Amino acid sequence: MKHIRPFPAPSRSAIGALLALCIVGLSGCGGGGGGGGGATLPPPPVVVQPGSPGDFGGKQLASVARTGVAGNWGYTAPDGARYALMGTAKGILVLDLRDSANVRVVDEIDGPTNTPSPGVYWREMRVYGTHAYIVSEQDNVRGGVMILDLSALPASVRFVKSFAPRDGTLRAHTIDIDTARGLAYLQRPVSVAPPAPAPISAPLLDAPAPAVFGGAMAAAHTEGEHEHGGPSDGSVEVWDLKTDPENPRYITTFNLNKSVHDMTAVGNLVYVAEGTANSWSIWDLTTPAAPRLLVRWVGTPGNFAHNIWPSGDGTFVVTTEEVPAGLPARVWRLNGAAAPTQLSTFKVGTGTPHNVIMEGNMAYLSHYTEGAVAVDLSNPAVPKVVMRVDTSALAGPGYSGCWGVYKFPGLPLLTCSDIETGFHLISITP
Repeated sequence: MKHIRPFPAPSRSAIGALLALCIVGLSGCGGGGGGGGGATLPPPPVVVQPGSPGDFGGKQLASVARTGVAGNWGYTAPDGARYALMGTAKGILVLDLRDSANVRVVDEIDGPTNTPSPGVYWREMRVYGTHAYIVSEQDNVRGGVMILDLSALPASVRFVKSFAPRDGTLRAHTIDIDTARGLAYLQRPVSVAPPAPAPISAPLLDAPAPAVFGGAMAAAHTEGEHEHGGPSDGSVEVWDLKTDPENPRYITTFNLNKSVHDMTAVGNLVYVAEGTANSWSIWDLTTPAAPRLLVRWVGTPGNFAHNIWPSGDGTFVVTTEEVPAGLPARVWRLNGAAAPTQLSTFKVGTGTPHNVIMEGNMAYLSHYTEGAVAVDLSNPAVPKVVMRVDTSALAGPGYSGCWGVYKFPGLPLLTCSDIETGFHLISITP
């Protein structure tokens, strides 16, 4: 997500040695239960001056210049070859990473481009099997969820079709996929209850259809530069990809009447960042057609619950809040049906953490003007920043620089999509 920049981001040379590394571990007490509740929050983070600014713990291997960049994701083919997908002003850039020093452009697939904010093109993507699924907040061509067939790589990529979410609104901000069970979760800016008595299949489209989004509804769901719903507006749709990856089947909708910005599916659980509701929730999708709320907790009033990801063992989660600019990421210990306990907060320099993904106890963040960041949470109460590779010439808490990161599982290899500079392939060094 990217909002209207509230102030210009100064150049890094203007900041220089004033960059600060904020790493703090402060305890807090949780309260409330599964139906909602607050958590007592610790004081603001303490700023600790670093020994020196600059990159550490990793290095750039290659880059591909693009503008209007958004999210990115990785794909490992059955033969072990690695590829990357990245949203650009044109659409979806597909990159061959087999030679890490010489990244090759395979194709750049056209996508919708009618952004309301010049230079900003919201796109996020995930991969299931040999297919990629891309959502966008643009809808003039190939609107809805784009499907790409990756099975012919490295030679080519095939655009299959776009399909419309069940509620008819083509735009979506985020998507995640339970790759073990082939279940896709779509962020929705509106609340349309699932049909009764049984789920129905949504129409599949080869071309965009008119979006059911206008009038008073559109006004209610527009804030800043993109539609993410008011505190009581939003939901998550569940789609079956396993039966036929090129013809997804609608299953149900959950988290009705609650803002949704992002969600992460791990095992049978779905972790939801509830945007303007300033809350997070965890859902049990053991039975995909009957989601069950396990816990919901509320953060700081006025903040924007942006992103959430669990640790490898599921004992804690890391969350980010993009608004107001400059807020740190938070680490929460999970307490079953009771609200989580905040263990610590962290950030790098003056930047704003955007999105976090996790592998085991390692958190990997797109940290806007600070670039790509890795944080060791072996002790979640004492975060340790172990890598920072800057991809941006800008500095400060503004919404420029690294939008998204992807970590190839089990490998010291990270990708970063930078809004202004493009794709960056990063080697993580001990």
